[in-house]
Amino acid sequence: MIDTIIDLYHGNSIDLPAAQAGGIKAVIHKATEGGSFMDHLYHQRRIAAKNLGLLWGAYHFSTGESVADQVHYFLAYAKPEEDELIALDWEPSNGPDMTLAQAREFVQMIKNETGRWPVLYAGHLLRENLQHITDDILCNCPLWYARYASAPIGIPTHIWPNYTLWQYTDGNVGPEPHATPGAHSGVDRNIFPGSAEELSQQWPFTRRSAETPFGPGYSAILSQTSPTVIA
Repeated sequence: MIDTIIDLYHGNSIDLPAAQAGGIKAVIHKATEGGSFMDHLYHQRRIAAKNLGLLWGAYHFSTGESVADQVHYFLAYAKPEEDELIALDWEPSNGPDMTLAQAREFVQMIKNETGRWPVLYAGHLLRENLQHITDDILCNCPLWYARYASAPIGIPTHIWPNYTLWQYTDGNVGPEPHATPGAHSGVDRNIFPGSAEELSQQWPFTRRSAETPFGPGYSAILSQTSPTVIA
């Protein structure tokens, strides 16, 4: 296992060259939240990270707002490339939380538009909603599991036999190591159950087949030249 994947948002202070020199291999960054928030550091850090050769990913922080609006907002701002991980962050929000039905709708719409399933980041909402039921939609999403414990206990293993990524610490709570090279405060760290070479080979964990076209909405987004959101 390797613990060299970090996830960031604008509130984290990070020196990416120092992080890479300290062993970090991949960065997953917040792009959007709900239907109205864009992380202003996303594109700046994306360029810097990819210029360094770091693996890159984007996540959308969920809310209970219109799923269609959230999908559109995320794709229009992040414009994820084929080699970039895409993820739904399904956790409690400041307003109404995204429901299980909305989470299903979100990942299905992402699949319809991009031709690939997103990774699903979740912790206790996953345990509360899926511990005793099966799910033929969310099961298509690689699991990025959040649990700050000595082991990733509580995964609904009838759906996901194992995690793809495990967020084991926020830089303060959870198993060691906590510190991240180049970070001036606590940063989320994640474990991948394989080698650095296997991480590079498997990233971004889901891929669009050559025969699968983009959906009409995402095709329109990709035709734009700037990372602004369509009104």
